[in-house]
Amino acid sequence: MELTFGDILTIVCILIVLYVIYRLSKINYQLNLIIKHLGADKKEVVPNDQIEKELERELKK
Repeated sequence: MELTFGDILTIVCILIVLYVIYRLSKINYQLNLIIKHLGADKKEVVPNDQIEKELERELKK
């Protein structure tokens, strides 16, 4: 069986996709550790208006 350029390219693409999935899972794991350490709620959504008000308040200090 002879590997053609297309076969090699397919294998490389699959390896890249697997690497990206691995890195994303690692990032997700680290994010969960940070959330657990900070005691934050993952589903807590803060509106942009509130963030802007807090940033403006910090700048005034």
